Amino acid sequence: MCEGDPRDKTSWSGTMYMMYSSLIKLGHDVEWLPATQYSHSEINFIEKIASVHEKVLNRTFNRYQNLTKAFIASKRTKQKLENLKFDLLFVSNAINDIAFLNIKQPIIYVNDTLYDQHINYYPAYQGLGWYSKKILRFIEHKALRKCKAVLLPSEWSIERAKSFYKLSKNKVHLLRFGANIDVPIKEDFQPKELTNPITFLFLGVEWKRKRGYLALETIELLAKKGYNVELKVVGCIPPVKSDLLNVIPFLNKNNPKEYQQLKNILNSSHFLFVPTEAECYGIVFSEASAYGLPSISTATGGVRSVVKDNVNGFALPLKATPEDYVNSIEPFLVDKEKFKNLSINSRKRYEEALNWNVWRSKLKTILDSIN
Repeated sequence: MCEGDPRDKTSWSGTMYMMYSSLIKLGHDVEWLPATQYSHSEINFIEKIASVHEKVLNRTFNRYQNLTKAFIASKRTKQKLENLKFDLLFVSNAINDIAFLNIKQPIIYVNDTLYDQHINYYPAYQGLGWYSKKILRFIEHKALRKCKAVLLPSEWSIERAKSFYKLSKNKVHLLRFGANIDVPIKEDFQPKELTNPITFLFLGVEWKRKRGYLALETIELLAKKGYNVELKVVGCIPPVKSDLLNVIPFLNKNNPKEYQQLKNILNSSHFLFVPTEAECYGIVFSEASAYGLPSISTATGGVRSVVKDNVNGFALPLKATPEDYVNSIEPFLVDKEKFKNLSINSRKRYEEALNWNVWRSKLKTILDSIN
């Protein structure tokens, strides 16, 4: 069960497609059950509740996870499942649909983080009133308690699940997400070597949250120091102009030509540079590692579960300045062998931990223990 079609390579950045494919590769028959969609009248009713809440408390109402949606979704999901024969319900993200759901079959839940961790971290969850926070956590706790297994990709989320929701270590499992893109096979992989221009890749649709401006300021400083550098932006249009920018607004993975273009860009770039302000995990770092592309990012959220300092890149503190990034990047620009080793270790990190084969193997162990 998930919101977007798992056969679509763009659904949740391709993560649902990879999970769906993994379940099939394990020999299971998989049927997609769409997460609940709400009618206009239901949305209007929720908006009326939100309006009263915001007038009384002068704080934002959570329109995503709330009691009205949870009651509607759980009831509707129960009705859908009554007409289906199945052995297990695999749920991605849809806590509203299972919070008040009672079925005899086991439920496995997967997400890139806990919704509790969105509070005051992601823009959509800023300024929530105390009631919305309490209800979100109530719904999430109810949903997680329904599950036989909870799969999360980062230590950041795993520790929160254990400490805040008191989930046992037997229920919560660390399964890092892999790369949602075709990658070079081991025999064909060639480590990166520095060539001019040195291409720093900013891959993402949110320029502001992923702090593209910080990446650009860093590249500008490197250029002033005499380095032949460029910032290649894929996925968004920066609100600024610069001769150092090379912008490709959007590439669709479902389009074979554009999909190949994306792979070519990963092949030809030297660094992935996404100094994000908030990140649950960061599939893009797994993808970069698969291509031997060292990742430069921020030590926030689940990033540190993907990016290991001096292994497949480095993640600086949230308060790091462009000068701090320059100081961390420059040693790899002046020492080509050091850069090449970082590229080799990036690919090694992918092969050992950041791929869907590892994810699928761990999932099989969990499924076997449930069955």
